[in-house]
Amino acid sequence: MLWPREGGRFISERAKNVQVVPEGVEKVAVMLSESVKEGKMNLKEFLQNDVLPVDKGLTEEQLLNWTFLVDTLNFNFWTPDGEPKYTVRDKGRKRTGYMAMVAAINRAIDEGKKIYDPNYYSKLTLDDIKHIFRSETKSSMPLFDERVRVLGEVGKKLNEEYEGTFLNVLKKADCSALKLVDIVTSEFECFRDVAKYEGQEVAMFKRAQILASDIWVLFKGEGLGAFTDIDKLTIFADYRVPQAMAHFGVLKYSPSLEEKLKKQHIFQSGEQEEVEIRGCSIHAAELIVERMKDLLSQSGCSASINSAKVDFFLWDYRLTNAAALESVPYHRVRCIYY
Repeated sequence: MLWPREGGRFISERAKNVQVVPEGVEKVAVMLSESVKEGKMNLKEFLQNDVLPVDKGLTEEQLLNWTFLVDTLNFNFWTPDGEPKYTVRDKGRKRTGYMAMVAAINRAIDEGKKIYDPNYYSKLTLDDIKHIFRSETKSSMPLFDERVRVLGEVGKKLNEEYEGTFLNVLKKADCSALKLVDIVTSEFECFRDVAKYEGQEVAMFKRAQILASDIWVLFKGEGLGAFTDIDKLTIFADYRVPQAMAHFGVLKYSPSLEEKLKKQHIFQSGEQEEVEIRGCSIHAAELIVERMKDLLSQSGCSASINSAKVDFFLWDYRLTNAAALESVPYHRVRCIYY
């Protein structure tokens, strides 16, 4: 099986419906390099910091368990056009999608529920979970039954084999983000995001990699987040980052694929075109990072850059410029992996 970096290159070299455009790679690399030189793209800049529950009196272990819970449920938030979005109010703001899910978890903590504790959430009833993740609209999170299932699955595993805490999983990783990804994808089936492309197994590992990166961001690369190999992770191939890449001209789709995207075709997880979009987005980000390193070195800037930071930037850009990107179609899938 090829891991994401090698798998992305393998797919990109063979893709029939998706092309990585060098001019688009250069454009984004230059833009992001300028942001880095301006002191941006550091861990404090990214929007996910807005929803971290650092003000709720949680211990480091509880924060770690919170992060694992959030990334267990971090999949598939797109809403069909014309339908109300899953919405939760947080600090006076209406959150939608992923941010709404996180806001619902934080709301539950404010209501006195130990939702971050595997011993707690593994015993919740369906009605309990519906109440915790209630929306201000008539919509609920997509794939709600699947979310209930994976909550039970990971809670059972943690309680039976890791003394009810994700901390014991993290300890096994021995400060390695790659080892953590390997452990999580081996131990927790719902994180096992693997496809087959032209007879070759290729790993995407979206949620497992973002879990490692979220821990890194939460603890600012220190203590529990002191991974020695965080730069070896790739981007977290979903449906929103490729949308941003298409907007910037990094990805180009074949006419037939473009037409499917415009018609909001729902792909099956593992379908060739879907795998090509995800794999090419991974490889494109690697090219962006390589070019950024060259540009920053040439300008005498010593700031560090990696794929995780590029992903956070592109995801944030899509979120803050949602109206501008509304005309850029994205691929739609219903699955638990992303």
